[in-house]
Amino acid sequence: MRIIRIIAPWILFLFFTCSFACGQAAPLGVEVFAEGGGSFLNNGTGETLVGVSCPPQICPPAPALVTSSFSKTGRVVAGGRLRFTRHDAIEASYSYSPNQLSFEEGTQPVGSGYTRVDLISFNYVRYLWIKTRVQPFATAGVGINRFSGGPSVVPAFPVTTSADNGWQFAWNYGGGADIVLQRHLALRLELRDYVTGQPSFITGTSHNIVPSAGIVLRLK
Repeated sequence: MRIIRIIAPWILFLFFTCSFACGQAAPLGVEVFAEGGGSFLNNGTGETLVGVSCPPQICPPAPALVTSSFSKTGRVVAGGRLRFTRHDAIEASYSYSPNQLSFEEGTQPVGSGYTRVDLISFNYVRYLWIKTRVQPFATAGVGINRFSGGPSVVPAFPVTTSADNGWQFAWNYGGGADIVLQRHLALRLELRDYVTGQPSFITGTSHNIVPSAGIVLRLK
């Protein structure tokens, strides 16, 4: 419910922006797209209790500084855009990447966790110009992000995570360009930064840098 309260005002803002703009100019149409690319997440740090190699009665777990890291992997993105003026659009998208989370204490592996990242986003898109086949744009938006797919641990150092970190508020920004191939077909190149909180007990901000490319079908 807290996530819904956070993102609902932004969705309403995009809706009323579209409604106002549609009153000023006739809609140009609807686009659907599918893209693939990379997924590069930054590291984070946190403190947890890490066991030691002796009986707990003699050597109880002690606080330890743990660093997280995600594997570099691919990402798929699918969604649609409503072009309500020649330069303006709103976008809804879903993306998925199988990033594997691991933990280290210093240089010592102490556990692993999530194996996938899901993201739902709602964006405003502004095309900078549209008079050529190459049509660059900038975009920003809000949504929700979820880390899931765990837990998995290294037995000697039990740093555990839940199977699902839950939905977190997220936002993103970036830019790209459509290369118009035909009236109803275009190639899209993008670079975005998806920003949310780090998962589990790790603190700080998570940045997921996503370069991608894909196909756009202009239905109308």
